[in-house]
Amino acid sequence: LQRREFDVVDDSVEVPDELASLVTGWVRTAPLTAVIDILSHRERLTLVDPSGTELAEIDDDHVSVREGGSIVARFREIEVELGDRGSEELLRVVTSALVDAGAGSPDPMPKVSRALGPRASVPSDLSVTAPRRDASIADVLASGLRAAVAEIIVNDPVIRLDTDPSGVHSARWALRRMRADLRSFARFVESPDIEQVRAELRWLADELGTLRRADVLLDRVNSATSTLAAADSAAAQVLVERARRERIDARATALAALSSRRYRELLDSLLGLADAAVLAPSGSSAAVEAIPATMLRLWKRTRTATRGLADEPTAEEIRELRRQIIRLRSAAELATPIFGAAAGDFASLAASVQFDLGLARDALACERWIRERVSSLEGLEPFVAGQLVAAQSLAVESALRAWLDSWRTCSNRSAVGWFRA
Repeated sequence: LQRREFDVVDDSVEVPDELASLVTGWVRTAPLTAVIDILSHRERLTLVDPSGTELAEIDDDHVSVREGGSIVARFREIEVELGDRGSEELLRVVTSALVDAGAGSPDPMPKVSRALGPRASVPSDLSVTAPRRDASIADVLASGLRAAVAEIIVNDPVIRLDTDPSGVHSARWALRRMRADLRSFARFVESPDIEQVRAELRWLADELGTLRRADVLLDRVNSATSTLAAADSAAAQVLVERARRERIDARATALAALSSRRYRELLDSLLGLADAAVLAPSGSSAAVEAIPATMLRLWKRTRTATRGLADEPTAEEIRELRRQIIRLRSAAELATPIFGAAAGDFASLAASVQFDLGLARDALACERWIRERVSSLEGLEPFVAGQLVAAQSLAVESALRAWLDSWRTCSNRSAVGWFRA
């Protein structure tokens, strides 16, 4: 078992802000209140080798669970944690010795789950049930909304802790997916709050987008710099440092959004909307009828946009086409529980088109970012910046060639047959 631990020394009876923030998505606008007290008395044993080097630690916890002023449960938990110099063989030997002495089999259940008992296994309000073949379009939309909100909440602490840049990417895709679906299937939705919700989704996507773009920019500048000769690479570090500073500012912007009440209220609004009865109180069409008609309309619009794309498109033209692809892909993902592999395969093909267009847009953005900073460079730096600009230009050309191939595959007859039949 590997898990991340947080140690906070605090005499307050309130949950420290640095910990409370990590469950913002789960709590949202509800108050964070005490349910039980977990009282643990720990006896610690350290295993060392003959030289005194720490190999492992054995923690013997005697735990009492207090609720309403009374002790309602007691249990004992023994944890073995390897030190930096410990080995898997030592872990096996120690574990076997503990089991032989009467300990139970290893159990990864956290203390809080054991203390809460059956309450810990109550289904989450984010639980998603895949819609059935005979579902209405409102049922399918509600399921998609709930899944997307869950994706945001799961990635909320990932963004806050800054452990994986894919966290902001996943959360932002969930936001864009909801916004796209609420627009694509708007004629099947009766709720008067849809436009306000879409506006709030755009706000949060823009706030997280600042960090996402900074991550991509820093990665592209780092990658381009790594291919330079040693002397040139040193001259390029001024650009790397600028990209890194901008990323710090972008992260602060994203964290401010995630710490706002506006964000918490948006999550509550989305969960309230993720109900077929709320989306369409008077009922809605069958998904098997509504989805193909919507997909065909989106596909024709996208096909027209692709035919009108210039040989050397601007960043804005690529962005607009990519927005059409996003709507197409998102609708196909929404359709997958109803139409199965055909819809899922099409969604994957559309994702490839989106990816290639994204690479072209990112390279163009990086090229523009470098050009805008050339005037403030000195010495060898402008020369090196020129090399980086050339590298981004080549990346744009490569991505656009790949886009043509991926779009042809996505739009062939076998790929679109499931909604054009």
